[in-house]
Amino acid sequence: MRKLGMALLASTLVIAPYAALSQDSSITSADEFACALAGDCGEEATPDEEAADPTARPGGPRVSATRGFSLSTTSPTTTGRPKATTPTTTRPNRRQTASAGARATRPATQQAGRVDLRLSFQPGSAILSASDIAQVRAFAEALKRPQLASVRVRIEGHTDSSGGRALNQSLSERRAKAVADFLTAEGIDAARLEVRGFGYDRPLPGTSASAPQNRRVEAARIS
Repeated sequence: MRKLGMALLASTLVIAPYAALSQDSSITSADEFACALAGDCGEEATPDEEAADPTARPGGPRVSATRGFSLSTTSPTTTGRPKATTPTTTRPNRRQTASAGARATRPATQQAGRVDLRLSFQPGSAILSASDIAQVRAFAEALKRPQLASVRVRIEGHTDSSGGRALNQSLSERRAKAVADFLTAEGIDAARLEVRGFGYDRPLPGTSASAPQNRRVEAARIS
């Protein structure tokens, strides 16, 4: 019995960090990416529309009969006494916390047909972290939606201004390629993707070229 208890405790410690990551509110959903890329984010469902949709769940994204996707900005309400929760002893590491913080300062949608994938690269790196992978996987799911099945996108890599121009140009291209490679591994046809790197020439509006937020990848609809 004691051995069984220890085994269950060990499995909980292994699973907890991944569960916490999957519930990270900074991860953009496929619905958000889809409507942003389409430039047609739906409005909130009215009470009559929600009542007419037997598959809708309270607080969840509404699927429109005309668009196929929509965003929900309402939070589910609770009644009665809230259930007590058991505090977890698992803490996110500093790198995960910093990455989530960097994403939180950047909206996914910059303009219709263009999205910031909200990745958080380390300086000089084109490696996707676990949270970055969750972001790109959500974007891949968006590209699989019927409404976007024929859409082509340009994957654009960017850097901050640390280092020389040639180095950053190469780095921006590698970041874009890392995302494109992951998308194709997730089942997106490579013919739908164009890869470009812009070095540090296109910093985010309102930021200096050296700001860490500029270590990013964006996607722009091209057809």
